[in-house]
Amino acid sequence: MSVSLVSVPRNTFAAFLRENADEILRAWDEFAATVEHEGTQLDLKGLRDHAAQILDTIAADMDRPQSASAQVAKSRGEAPLVAGADDTAAETHADTRIDAGFAIGAMITEYRALRASVLRLWSQRAQQAQLQDIEQITRFNEAIDQAIAESVSRYTLQTKKASDLFIGVLGHDIRNPLGTILMATEYLVRSGKLEEAAARPIRQSVERIRILTEQVVDVTRGQTGRPMPIQRSTLNLADVAADIVIETRIRHPDANLQLQIDDGAYTADWDGGRMGQLVSNLLANAVQYGARDEPIVLRLVRAGDVVTAEVRNRGPVIPVGHRRRIFDAHARGTSDDEDENHRPEGLGLGLYICKEIVLAHGGTIDVRSDAAEGTRFIVTLPVEG
Repeated sequence: MSVSLVSVPRNTFAAFLRENADEILRAWDEFAATVEHEGTQLDLKGLRDHAAQILDTIAADMDRPQSASAQVAKSRGEAPLVAGADDTAAETHADTRIDAGFAIGAMITEYRALRASVLRLWSQRAQQAQLQDIEQITRFNEAIDQAIAESVSRYTLQTKKASDLFIGVLGHDIRNPLGTILMATEYLVRSGKLEEAAARPIRQSVERIRILTEQVVDVTRGQTGRPMPIQRSTLNLADVAADIVIETRIRHPDANLQLQIDDGAYTADWDGGRMGQLVSNLLANAVQYGARDEPIVLRLVRAGDVVTAEVRNRGPVIPVGHRRRIFDAHARGTSDDEDENHRPEGLGLGLYICKEIVLAHGGTIDVRSDAAEGTRFIVTLPVEG
């Protein structure tokens, strides 16, 4: 692409931006058209959208005096808004890009290309740079970084809103029809129109959907950087563990589940629902991957102000490399273990959610696996209350 530059006075970078705006924006258009994304393909007007306003905002910023404190604020993406302005051009640009289906990385790349185009054109003045030229370039980089910060902040905010909507739909709108299905099933059983044997898989399927829904809600919240919410109340953790063992036996009647509770006080301030979810997920994981003819042991131990919960099972040893990522979202058993009796179910979110529950309670979770001791998931929880 041939470039014809307008002659600009030395040390007036803002004037350079304005006088060469058409050339700069053509380079923006050319690059934006090459960005690959899964959303709507934009025309020339859509690709350029607010690029001219962004460039003009940068030029206006460079025309203004800048204090040391303002420079620090801008380096943090905290430059004050222009008086009377609702949204900056960079914020509106983020809105259009997220609507068009651009990933946040693609949007940031546009700014990098804009920066590179401007600096390339500036260097082609073929004049030796002086100190003030370097200062002008520094100011320009600061302004670009401020625009990036505004776009990313808006993009993140819009993504969070979409995530909150998604969580709301899952957390409320799906639970209602599930409850209706259960109520209708119980009515049909009581009226004699449905055999108990036929109702059992319906209840199990509803419970499975409920668990998957809760897992997706929890993981979606975690992926947006928000901690898992907990509501503490005084309860006996041993009672929670006993109840979950009973529930798990009903779902897995062939599993050999054993509960061992050492002497000690287990009444403290916990989130009962989350503790039940933690124990249920750990037991379900042990049932899924443990040897069918070996016992699965849940043991509670109180030592000082710490409670340790351990779930132990026999089965294939978990490789060291897999242990490092076993608590990541979507991690699950290795392919070597996925025979017809150990095929993973669900989304592979159970252990990730266990980790988040433990962290929300200020505890730790670890896994150890060897041929001698079997596989052990060890949870330590500080006692509060």
